[in-house]
Order: sequence, then structure tokens, then C-alpha cells
Amino acid sequence: MNQKHYICRKMFLRILWPSLISSVALAIADVADALVIGNRMGESGLAAIGIVTPLYMILNLLGYGFSTGGCVAFSRMAAEGKEDDALSHFKSIGTLLFGLGVVLAIAGNLLMRPLMQVLGANDGSPELYALCEQYARPLVTAVPVFFLNFLLYDFVRCDNDAPRATLGFSVGCLTDLGLNIWFVLGLGWGVKGSIYATVIAQSVSVIILLTHLINGRGLMNIPRIVKAKLAIGKPVADSLRIGFSASMQYVFQFLFLLLGNRVLLRAGDLGLIKGDLYVAVFDVVMNISYIFNGIYQAFAETMQPLASTFAAEHGRDDLKYLVRMAMATALMVGVPVLLVAAIPAGAVSSFFGLGDAESLKVSVPAIRLFLLSTPLGGLLVILTGFFQSCGREQLAGEITVMRKALFLLPITVALGFWLPKDFWWLFVISEGITMLVMATAVRGRLLRKQDATVPVYSTTMDNQNHELSRVLDEVVAFCEEQEIPMKQAILIQLAVEELSVVTMEKAFSGKPDEYIQLTLAREENGDHVIHIRNSAPYFNPLDLRMGKVQKDETDELMDSVGVMMVRQKVKSLHYRNYEGFNMMTVVI
Repeated sequence: MNQKHYICRKMFLRILWPSLISSVALAIADVADALVIGNRMGESGLAAIGIVTPLYMILNLLGYGFSTGGCVAFSRMAAEGKEDDALSHFKSIGTLLFGLGVVLAIAGNLLMRPLMQVLGANDGSPELYALCEQYARPLVTAVPVFFLNFLLYDFVRCDNDAPRATLGFSVGCLTDLGLNIWFVLGLGWGVKGSIYATVIAQSVSVIILLTHLINGRGLMNIPRIVKAKLAIGKPVADSLRIGFSASMQYVFQFLFLLLGNRVLLRAGDLGLIKGDLYVAVFDVVMNISYIFNGIYQAFAETMQPLASTFAAEHGRDDLKYLVRMAMATALMVGVPVLLVAAIPAGAVSSFFGLGDAESLKVSVPAIRLFLLSTPLGGLLVILTGFFQSCGREQLAGEITVMRKALFLLPITVALGFWLPKDFWWLFVISEGITMLVMATAVRGRLLRKQDATVPVYSTTMDNQNHELSRVLDEVVAFCEEQEIPMKQAILIQLAVEELSVVTMEKAFSGKPDEYIQLTLAREENGDHVIHIRNSAPYFNPLDLRMGKVQKDETDELMDSVGVMMVRQKVKSLHYRNYEGFNMMTVVI
């Protein structure tokens, strides 16, 4: 077994499956509206949903912008032992996002007619306009609920409760699907039934996620959040910059949907293609994209809290291993799913209601060309999430701009105007060019070490005494190399030895295949920070100290003396259990 990255690998796999289930459930919910409405109402229902769909891109832009950037900052603060700052950040981000949702709900209802005209619905087609408004008005009214769902899912997942986040999101998505079938197919409520199902499902998800604030196992609970300060300043601005560096893709997605529909309809008006059919196929392809984007997004979301934690700890080797593992495992899942969908592409098209010979002639190559682009697009999604979590939001933003605007939008216009029958090549061409640029023009920046100016010592050891001796010798060498003052060097050696010994004796108890991961960094402010993570069951040495002193058990008291000395001598000693792993942070 490769012990060096044992803990990193176990943490990644432990978070992965809940994230993957949530993302696939979300993709199914995204597809549900088009699938159910298409089979019930045909072209008019699909057209209404297609026209209003860009509103979801705006919700995603704002929701992910706040929640993703916020939870990245939250994870970093928690990893550094700044619990009060982390809770304050959650409260500030949540207040801003919910307030923005209320404002948008009011404005959207007051400005519904001009909003419909911007989206493409007008009085020239009264029936279509009515269907669009029936769908859009409840959607706009429920914006605060959508925003709460974004916020709670990301923060609960990063607050050591990925299973509850998965449960809330998955139950919400399945509720959406079930109510869609009941309201639209069973009761015949049409597009109103579809959006009612979505709003109710979002509310169900929020209720489940809110239970984390009552009996969750992380930092966030209602009393602590109420006491936390509302601090809307630089930390909030920084987290929003991180979040919007990736979520701005939804602005480009909004433009892409508008451009794609319009250029295909224009080509249809010119007699070059059958415009309505191509728009319908375009909608099917976009719905399939939600599923594949969900798969790769799951790996990016799994990586985000870990990458934020490792970046805060200056764990450079773990960061490299983490992104490589995320990309490799994502392809192991994504490519087989690609083949399963590509081979019976005709059946996939028929599933969405496009099963006649004329439709299949267009839809089958369209679906297969899109699927061919998904491995490249998936890797770019993972890289974007990685750089975003590591504090390199500028590079994450550049990848997003290249994928979603710089290459995609011009290619969409060019193919739509001059080669509409070959329109579907746009996915392969745009993703391929982006990856080529990533592999050449910015290759040097990709290989740049994280926090190269911060000296770092990192290692992993098993529960053998000779391993501890090796580590202590290497810590002494690191202190000498960095010319750390004698007093601080002794404290560093004391903290490493005592915390490692008590872990081996009390937490491991001689069990094989248990590991301690150690990172020692000399921060730019002069502090020396030790991060110690172990794979044992729950074990907090601070609890051990308190219990032994109170019971006055002399034979066991000596085991806690070293921990007490460390606690008294250092600036801070913080414990946190994250995803089943014990984490201690010592600041000297």
C-alpha cells in the first residue's frame, strides 16, 4: 500500500460517493421538466421551458457564486482553527444571498412582461407567452428558496456532513421527478405543474439540510450562528471573487442558449435546415449535458473542501496527488457512461420524444458528437474547481472564459450562420481548443508550485516507533535548515513527539495499517504551524487530558502530561474531526 497518500485517498473516496449521488440526482431533476413536459405537451411545452431555461443560468450564477466561494473560505478557516471566523463567514454569506433572493423575487414579479420579452416570448404568440409566464412567475417568486438550497448544500457538505447534504439534495431531486409525473401527467397541470413540483422539491431539500443546524456534527448550529458576528468585509469580497471566477460560466451559458436557439431558427427561416427540429435536438443535447456535467462536477465538488484544506496546510504533494486522482477516477466513471449513451443514441433521442426517422437523422450524430467532447470538458471542469479551491481563482476564471465564451460563442455563431448542418461539431472544437491552449500557453503556470515561498516539511508515518524516530530526526533537520530559533525548534519537536506518541498509544493501540500525516510550515508572518492528521477512530487528545485530570487516575495521568505541556507552551492547539479523520493544528 502507498502510505504516503493513504489518508488523502481515503478522504477523497469517502466524500466522492455522496457527491456523485447528489450530482446525478440533480441532473435527473434538471432533465425531468423537459422529459415529462415533452411527452405530455409536445413542442409548445418544450418551447416554453426552453425559453425560460436561461433564468436558471442566472440563478446558478448567483447561487454558486456565493455558496461555492463561501464554502471554500469556510473550509480554509475551519482547517486553520478559526471557528468563529468560519461561522461569521457563513452568516454573512447567507444573509447577503437570501436578501438578494428576496429583492430579485420582488423585481421579477413587477417586471415580468419585459423579462418575457428579453427571453424571446412576445404577444405575437399569445399561447406561448402564456405558457412561459405560467412557468416563470412561480420560478421567480421562489428565488430565495433556490438560493437557500445552494447555500446550505455546499456549506453542510463542507461542514463534515456530506451524507446529510447528499440526502437533502437527492430527496429533493427525486421529489421533483415524482411530483412532475404526478402534476403534469397525472393531474394535467402542464407547465404550471412542472414548476410547482420544482419549487416544492427545493423546499423539501432546504428543510432536510436545515436539520444540520440542529443536530449536525460540524461547526454550524443555530446558537453559534446567532452569536456569530455579521462581518461583510474583505473576507466576503474575497470569497465572492473566488466563487464568481467559476460561476460566471452561467452568464456565458445564458448567452450560449440564446445564441444557439436564434442562429438555428435563423438558418431555418433561410431554408438551410428545419429550424424547429434543430432547436428541439439542441434542447435534447443540452439536457444530456446536464447529466455528464453532473458526473464531472461531482469530482470537482469532492475535491474542493480537500483542496482548500490542503492548500491551507501547504500540503503540496497531497494537492498534486488529489487533482491527478480526481481526473483519473472521473474518466473511469465518465467514459463508460459515455459509451453506454453513445452506442444507443437513437434510443436516447426517442426517450425525449424525438424517435421518427427525420429526427433521428439529426439527433443521433448530434448526441454522439457532444458525447465525444465530454472527457475534455470534464477534465477542464475538475481543473477549474481545483484552481478555484487553491486560491488561484484568476486561472480558474481564465479556463471558464475560454471554454464558455472566448471559443464557444464565436464557434456557435460561425457554424450556425455558415454550416448549420454541422452545428454539433461546436462542442468538440471548443473543448479541444481550450485543452490545447491549457497544454501549451499556460503550461508553465499549471506547473507552478503552490505557495513556493513558504518552507514546508511533510511526511506520513505508520504506527511504529522507528518511524517516529525518523520523523523527529527530519524535523530537527528542517528546523536547522530554516534557522528556526532554538526555543521554537524545541517546542516544535515537543509538539510533534508528544502528539504522535499519544496518538499511537491511545488511538492506534497497536492496530496495523494506521497512519499519521504531518505537515510543518513556516508561515510568512513568522508562525510555525504543525498539521497532524491520523486515520484512527475519533480521538481528541484534549478530551483525554480533561478526563484524566478530573478522575485523578495516576497510572494514566502521565499519558496526558505531554499534551498538557504542549497546550500551555504553544499559541494555540486546535482539534477537528473531518470526514472521520482526526486533525490537530498547532501554532507556535
